[in-house]
Amino acid sequence: MRFKPDKKYIIWGVTAFLVAACSILFIFAVFNYPIFAMGFSNFLKVMMPVINGFLIAYLLNPTMMFIEKKLIPAMFRALKLKEPESVRTKRILRYISIGLSVIFVILVIVAFISVVIPQLIDSIKRIVQQFPEYVSNFTGFMNKTFNDNPQVLEYYDQYYAQLEEWTKGIMTNIPSYINKIWDSLSKGIQSSISFVYNIVLGFILSIYILSFKEKFIAQIRKIILAYFSRKRANGIFTEIKDIDRIFRDYITSSIVDSFIIGVLCFIACMILRTPYAILMSFIVGITNILPFFGPFIGGIPCAVILLMIDPVQAMYFIIMVVILQQLDGNVIKPKLFGDSTGLPAFWVIVSILLGGGFFGVMGMYLGTPVFAVIYSYIRRAVTDKLAKKGLPGETSRYLRSNELPYEAPKEKKPKDETAGAEEETLPSGDTGDTNAPGTQTPQQNPGSD
Repeated sequence: MRFKPDKKYIIWGVTAFLVAACSILFIFAVFNYPIFAMGFSNFLKVMMPVINGFLIAYLLNPTMMFIEKKLIPAMFRALKLKEPESVRTKRILRYISIGLSVIFVILVIVAFISVVIPQLIDSIKRIVQQFPEYVSNFTGFMNKTFNDNPQVLEYYDQYYAQLEEWTKGIMTNIPSYINKIWDSLSKGIQSSISFVYNIVLGFILSIYILSFKEKFIAQIRKIILAYFSRKRANGIFTEIKDIDRIFRDYITSSIVDSFIIGVLCFIACMILRTPYAILMSFIVGITNILPFFGPFIGGIPCAVILLMIDPVQAMYFIIMVVILQQLDGNVIKPKLFGDSTGLPAFWVIVSILLGGGFFGVMGMYLGTPVFAVIYSYIRRAVTDKLAKKGLPGETSRYLRSNELPYEAPKEKKPKDETAGAEEETLPSGDTGDTNAPGTQTPQQNPGSD
């Protein structure tokens, strides 16, 4: 007798094997997290040029598409030339668009460096040169504070012994601190060289990615349609479009927002006659790219610098940064971002903490749009499930359960009880069948005719 394996049992067996293998792999990963973390970190280091290439291509794509779809056709219409239709000519126009977009970005960076960086360097040099004077001013301010407030001096005398011991510990450990600083400096130099190397390779790869963008997109669509049903594939395409919209709006809005905050900070510093206005505005504007914590991260070092120069100016600067942060969070960001992220403030903080904890500064910046994508997907999935059950999708409708169009499930009686109840409702001698033999109705009475 020939053995014929049942396909159903084979599928069950393979599924059980995969579930067991994934469970074992997950348990192994949990108990050996450092090994997996190191492997993932090495993988990211190797793939960093490719990642940078996709990021640079993603940032250059809007400029390239504007030149290719708007600027070049307008030039053809102005010169009364027929727009090209051949594939070769379109490919040449694509290369021209890429070159012009790269030149535009380089010119913007060079203009920024030539205008802002020299003034920043000059401000830093003056701070270093006048640092002893700032220390003297700060010491005089503290002495005056102690003289005018004896209770503060009492607290100082109380903790003076601990402060002196802490200072001696620092002085004895200065050689080890110098070695640590030197190690950090050497690692920083190596990281800077590696960063420049990855950026250059990523820039070269971005040109190839932009050149064959449509082909890459077509290949991705081909793979998705091959391995998923048409309905599921359409859902994936919708999710990809949503991800692209969230990231594009978030990056563009954050750059514009940081520029506006930097300009407003510079104007406020000029009005308040704050020292090193350009340096302070640059730090506040750059750090404002990081959501929520950005203004505070940039304001603290600026306030420390101003505290040594003029404590009163430091107080004015802190008040100004707080006002700017409130203006940015309540007026500017809602106008620019709109509903690009759709994240409540609580989840914004959670996304920043998780992204910064796992991936550093870049994780703090990109954690918000990534979390927004996940939040949007879960919200849409929950809304679809509720719609299939006839329930509303608005969260406000679930604050009180009695306001929901909710129907309690009907209790089903046991069959024996329902049958007995039906028998009791019928009159005696009546079986409930009007057409049964032996039963007569007034219309069927033979004597009625």
